[in-house]
Amino acid sequence: MGRIKVLAEEVANRIAAGEVIERPVSVVRELVENAIDAGATEITINIESGGKKLIKVSDNGIGMSEDDALQAFERHSTSKIESVTDIFQINTLGFRGEALPSIASVSNLKMVTRDADSDVASKVVFDSGKLVDYSKTSSTVGTTFTIRNLFRKIPARKKFLKTNRVEYKHIFDYLHYQSIMYPEIHFKFVADNKEKLNYQSVDDKEQRMLAVFGTQFFESDVIKIDREKEGMSLTGYISGLEEENSGFTDYRYLFVNGRYIKDRIISHSLRAAYNPFIKKLRIYRDGKIPPYILFLNISATQVDFNVHPSKLEIRFNDPGKVHNFVKNTINSKLLDYEEDKFREIKTRINKSSNNRTTDVDRRIFKKKTDKKRFSEVKKELDQLYQPDIFKKKSKDEEKIEKEYLDKRKEMFLLPEEDVINPWQLHQSYIFVQVEEGLIIIDQHAAHERIIYEKILHRIHGAPPNAQKLLFPIVIDLPPHLSNSIPELISENISIFHKIGFSIKTFSGDSIVIDEIPIELENWDGGDVFIEIIKQLENEFEQTEDFRDSISKSVACKAAIKAGRKMTKKEMLALINDLFACEVPYYCPHGRPLIIKMTIADFEKKFKRNQ
Repeated sequence: MGRIKVLAEEVANRIAAGEVIERPVSVVRELVENAIDAGATEITINIESGGKKLIKVSDNGIGMSEDDALQAFERHSTSKIESVTDIFQINTLGFRGEALPSIASVSNLKMVTRDADSDVASKVVFDSGKLVDYSKTSSTVGTTFTIRNLFRKIPARKKFLKTNRVEYKHIFDYLHYQSIMYPEIHFKFVADNKEKLNYQSVDDKEQRMLAVFGTQFFESDVIKIDREKEGMSLTGYISGLEEENSGFTDYRYLFVNGRYIKDRIISHSLRAAYNPFIKKLRIYRDGKIPPYILFLNISATQVDFNVHPSKLEIRFNDPGKVHNFVKNTINSKLLDYEEDKFREIKTRINKSSNNRTTDVDRRIFKKKTDKKRFSEVKKELDQLYQPDIFKKKSKDEEKIEKEYLDKRKEMFLLPEEDVINPWQLHQSYIFVQVEEGLIIIDQHAAHERIIYEKILHRIHGAPPNAQKLLFPIVIDLPPHLSNSIPELISENISIFHKIGFSIKTFSGDSIVIDEIPIELENWDGGDVFIEIIKQLENEFEQTEDFRDSISKSVACKAAIKAGRKMTKKEMLALINDLFACEVPYYCPHGRPLIIKMTIADFEKKFKRNQ
């Protein structure tokens, strides 16, 4: 008897489900996108326990007829593709025909649907892939799916799900993206009987973005993008070049033909467009692309959405063409922005030579002058090369170094006689000569490790070290965060206090802070706290340990940044504190923060050992 067999339908469906349905947000994505394709103007999503216990999606789309209601659960059944050529010019969100049978195979599913031509609705019920009920019922036009007990009979899959909060966050983020993309649809999201989103339908994306991000978004330094060329269009907003850009922090959204996408080609094109302006942007020192919300539309024949079962990846037919279009569009807008700023500043200076200009004004104005004076060039070179490293140390410097080395000699990596005048490279890396060669320390990562361990010690019993603000700060949360941040804070308020925060909440969208950890030197008017919370949610998805996550988040924002010039005293203090840590060789995220190069390494590079 042959060994190769055709899989049973139930087994085949579960294999397909393993590709399409990874977690609760996968179910929500498939059902919401089907509702959008069905022309729905109202979509309501209700979940319990992060979607593990319940997912309910209701829409007022065109619904299905009695015949289609059952046919929809056959594998590869779809109303959106008829021929092979349709696969390469997809204009809908859902198209594979695997979603419904996949969901039905891993849950208890009930669907109630009715189209405008039917007097009654059809009800279809599945239990782990088996049809258990098909009957008539009453309903308005549209479709409602009720999914219960996801992966109940597949414990191997269920154990890979994260906590309820993490699974909820995935769903919240997805609906957040969709609400921006489709302003004409009324989105309502309820989690564990609490309303989290409720965006009424509006006429355009700008009105929806006001509802999602608040008025501070458009009051901040943003540049509007709107360009069409060769069958492609790019619209949306990018960050300007001001150092202070509150209201537009940490938003990096790309939509391609109506889908939220993360694409390396677009990311690279944005980085290339901003590259000439890199020195103006503080955020670039963290290695991030400046914030953006962009909508790219391209001919359906020029992009392939059929790359991944969950439709998270795409492939452009001509990636170079897309890359150049996005890069040139953004770069041109940034150049126009600089020219406008320059003219504005020049006019202001010409009106009155006594007018005081800002640091940004002076930087932009100096950038546009044809020639630089020698003193200016020398100043820039001094910052880069730090010629004083070759000068003999002053008595004060020698005294400071000796005090540090004597005090914590046992904690220091090297004996005193081997420590040779630490210095910085590009104000980002600390170099120290040792007997065997050279050690290089990433100053940001090192400081991050130091603060991370200090905060963990406080959480586990060490006394808090806080600084009281002269005036309490009231932080108005953006609408899309006001339903999640206060709850997150209240659930973990004791940990925030141990770290050094004194936090009070007023209403659902306001937080009052009057004490902050001593390490947060650059408080930035409270915006840093929002950044900490955003990063916290990302960290929490990875570790699921709130204490570890908040420690990493605060440490990342409090640590000195790459690009900051440090004195020798500061460098020595940093080195001493680093080697007093329990784990001095890696940052909190596991990346190395020290590199050692031996004399043998240098000789090999210079081919002296051949």
